[in-house]
Amino acid sequence: MMNKRMILITFVVCTIIGLGLACQMKISDGDRLYVSPKTIKDYSTTINSEKEEIKKYQNMIEDAKAKLQNYEKADHSDGQSDKEFQQSLTADLEKYKVSSGKEAVRGAGVEVVIDDGTRELYDGEDINNLLVHDSDIIMIVNELNRCGAEAVSVNGQRITANTAISCSGYTVRINGEVYARPFKIKAIGDGKRMAAALVDPDGYGTSLKNWGVQFEVRLKDDITIDAVSKNYVYKYMNKLQKEGTN
Repeated sequence: MMNKRMILITFVVCTIIGLGLACQMKISDGDRLYVSPKTIKDYSTTINSEKEEIKKYQNMIEDAKAKLQNYEKADHSDGQSDKEFQQSLTADLEKYKVSSGKEAVRGAGVEVVIDDGTRELYDGEDINNLLVHDSDIIMIVNELNRCGAEAVSVNGQRITANTAISCSGYTVRINGEVYARPFKIKAIGDGKRMAAALVDPDGYGTSLKNWGVQFEVRLKDDITIDAVSKNYVYKYMNKLQKEGTN
């Protein structure tokens, strides 16, 4: 019983950490990102956002360690049956499957719509200032995550660890699928906090509007975000087996 429970404990804790890290978004698949003048000053915002993400995942690891200690305590107390113990582990596993994008979710949050600008160009102005680029989508998604978004999608594509967002001509490629403007970004979480961050005088939504890009954010009481649309096949990564395990 002891070995069986320890195997279950190890499996679930590793899965919790793995699925938790799967919430982090990869912003590029190796393609070159267009950098317009309006995005240069925003890279400092991205750096600060990534620092906060690191703190979040450090806390997640500490949480997983605490869970491991709780599981070990439960393992040494004979008051819990194997069935109850497995049900407890399964409940934790299901929770992290939802947060990693493996399950469809619904809840309150915000809906953001961005589109190319329609105003006339100033003398000598670059047309790219009025176009939506991959970097704009990335900045908004990062800001939503910084504000505690629990799930995010762009034009129906769930954002996960394997998500790549990159320009493809006048379109944007997301999870391998090509989308044209406008771009609808949905996020489940504290809607007021996320909206406030985007429309703040220093927020990225305000910056887009100042440059002439169309930007709109709306609070929503009920948002549905689908699960990831495909399963990823890992060709090079294998589970590391520790000595003494099968």
